[in-house]
Amino acid sequence: MDRHNSAMTLSTDLTGLGFRPDPTVAEPIYVQLAAVLSDAIRAGRIAVGARLPSERLYAKVLGISRTTVTSAYQELKAMGLMRGYVGRGAIVIADDPDRAPAGAIPWSQLASRLARLSPSTSNAINPGLISFGDGWLHPSLIPHAALAACAARAAQDPAVLTQAAPLLGLPALQQALIDTLRTNGVKTTPSEVLITGGAQQGLNVVARALISPGDAVVCESPTWYGAVRAFRAAGAEVVSVSMDHEGVDPDALEDSLVRLRPKFVYLIPSFQCPTGRLLSLQRRRRILALCARLRTPILESHVYGDISFGEKVPSLKSLDSAGLVIHQGSASKAISPALRLGWLVAPRAAIDLLGPAKSSLDLSTPALAQAVLAGFLKSGAYARHLPKFRDQLRVRRDALIAALAAHCPELRYAKPQGGLYLWAQLPKPLQSQELEAAAAADGVLVRSGDSFLTNGANSSHIRLCFAAPALEEIVGGAQRLGKALRTVLQRHRNSAARDSAIASV
Repeated sequence: MDRHNSAMTLSTDLTGLGFRPDPTVAEPIYVQLAAVLSDAIRAGRIAVGARLPSERLYAKVLGISRTTVTSAYQELKAMGLMRGYVGRGAIVIADDPDRAPAGAIPWSQLASRLARLSPSTSNAINPGLISFGDGWLHPSLIPHAALAACAARAAQDPAVLTQAAPLLGLPALQQALIDTLRTNGVKTTPSEVLITGGAQQGLNVVARALISPGDAVVCESPTWYGAVRAFRAAGAEVVSVSMDHEGVDPDALEDSLVRLRPKFVYLIPSFQCPTGRLLSLQRRRRILALCARLRTPILESHVYGDISFGEKVPSLKSLDSAGLVIHQGSASKAISPALRLGWLVAPRAAIDLLGPAKSSLDLSTPALAQAVLAGFLKSGAYARHLPKFRDQLRVRRDALIAALAAHCPELRYAKPQGGLYLWAQLPKPLQSQELEAAAAADGVLVRSGDSFLTNGANSSHIRLCFAAPALEEIVGGAQRLGKALRTVLQRHRNSAARDSAIASV
């Protein structure tokens, strides 16, 4: 009896579709019924996964023959909308016969732990938005003409267009990098240079080569979240060390090294992401001595190292006499993100580990892009581009600071001496995520500091990239940010006032 009532309830629901056999039209009644059912399935009125009533019961409800209902169900099967299962009846399997059933694969349930923790990112910017959020260069900062000339020359080389580059990299690019690095005090050889598909791939290569599950990796806090994701994906425990206005605290670093004996230390000494801080020469020497004493390698991200607005501080690699440092560079931050090229400079014994790890990610970094960068470096175009690039960024930095002083006086920050970022502290009790959301609603993108913390804590800072917007957009972006800032502050004041009124009752 219960089974009969359940089937009749489902039949009654389908009766609500309004089907009435029309003997005056040319189509047979089963075709008419199949058309009504298929329209309901496609429109979502009958959900994928729903069980249709039995042919006998549905025929009784509609007042038609069972054979007619059977024929209608056969039409739905032929359309790919329904399937019959022994013991389960007729089940709707799709709402569109040209694609797989919706929800056939529960992708969200298949996500790894790392995927659930990773922030979503996108390079796309909606028209009308002003972006200080992501660390990309505005097109006006990129040397289009010089790159185009190098690309045209590279495309004339048959080998570049027909052959994969060697695993470690195109020899012409390796040599061009060696010559460029030499001007910055880094002496190396082709056997110590590995070309990667961007700096992020370099992080993944190091993680895959050196980290086993359970290993510790020590880094600054805050730091680049892409590095944290790469290390955790390899199974590392990522432990952060505090920073002050000069960068990572050597005393705190020593404590972590002694206590944890990590696989390596990850540092961004020059114009750190996200803070823009510059590690002093004195601290660099002290950290090198400390890591040499404790036999701890250093992964040095030098991707912003050439973007100095004053006197440059030597890289850790140029000061390293003990073979501790894996030096990481990138073309994305000072030339063009479209190249997607990076490099690792490491002792030969380390390259012997990094090379096979690279081959497990891809067999060859694209030769054409490598040839373009090689020509750009070798021709002297990079040496000519860099001073102009620094000057343009300095102008943008100053424009942002002036605009923030006028429109966001509540923010506190240090003046960056290079790089792409300004790290701003919010007034209490604001948290970065609420300002990020409010700013987006007002048409300006900023990056919440939460993304750069390794422990999941809330941040009271935001990162502003002054390289991303057009120069003429900076003032307008600061105005929108100021509006969002005042909105969130007023919201907190109103909430505090309500709490005070309730407490006084």
